[in-house]
Amino acid sequence: MTRNTITLLRRAAATVVAGAVGSAGLAGCGLGAQGSPQPLSTPGASHVLGGAASAPRRAAPGVPTPVTLFLEGPNERLVPVRSEVRWPATISAALGRLAAGPTASESSQGLVSPASSVGPFRTGAVHGGVVSVNLPVSFENLGGQDQTVAAAQIVFTVTTFPGIKGVRFLMGGQRAEVPNGNGGLTPGPSTRKDYSELTG
Repeated sequence: MTRNTITLLRRAAATVVAGAVGSAGLAGCGLGAQGSPQPLSTPGASHVLGGAASAPRRAAPGVPTPVTLFLEGPNERLVPVRSEVRWPATISAALGRLAAGPTASESSQGLVSPASSVGPFRTGAVHGGVVSVNLPVSFENLGGQDQTVAAAQIVFTVTTFPGIKGVRFLMGGQRAEVPNGNGGLTPGPSTRKDYSELTG
């Protein structure tokens, strides 16, 4: 056996040993093989609900996930209500649940939802903590106070999401003016402060 052949065999053996040691090290660190891909983080932080109230980061799609919606109480004030959507809990999913209207239990407590009579709502891009929400034309059919409450419901619901501070309302893709808590029209962005009269 030539010297070159012996050298090649030694290198091959060293490679096998190193591979075995590496595999053992990974197994010891809990990084063994997985049967299927696993998400490492929650995508789109601006659009996905985070924090203690959300599903675990590794939750499987479809798992019920808590969100907070805002309905109108008997005293014409906004009331936070715990609801559920399928994971991932996005702004679109929360607004979809808002558009579905109060449950039988919520209705029995005197809770109503002007926003639910005109949904669904389409969400757009987020810029500087402001998310675009496209309103259906039927929004214009709401009475004055109902328009105010509906806009406030949307603003308060979406601003429960991390990083979202306000809403830019659109209609037909164009910027729309909506009533604020004082009854005046505002081109936005609309924030919780605009509807402080509807809380407390």
